[in-house]
Amino acid sequence: MAGALGLALAGPRIYDGVTVDDALMGNGRRDANARDIRAALTLYRRADALLMALVGVLALAVIALG
Repeated sequence: MAGALGLALAGPRIYDGVTVDDALMGNGRRDANARDIRAALTLYRRADALLMALVGVLALAVIALG
């Protein structure tokens, strides 16, 4: 999702004085804002709707073939 939103999330950071060396997810900017959260929720909802539609079609296919 980070890449789809043009963000770079995770990566090296400090928690309670301890450095955590994680890899970055995505290649975009590191400063996420409220607009990015809304865009992430929109993307999630669309992906979820597609998944539900696919499951519905597969369920109907199983019923029709069963």
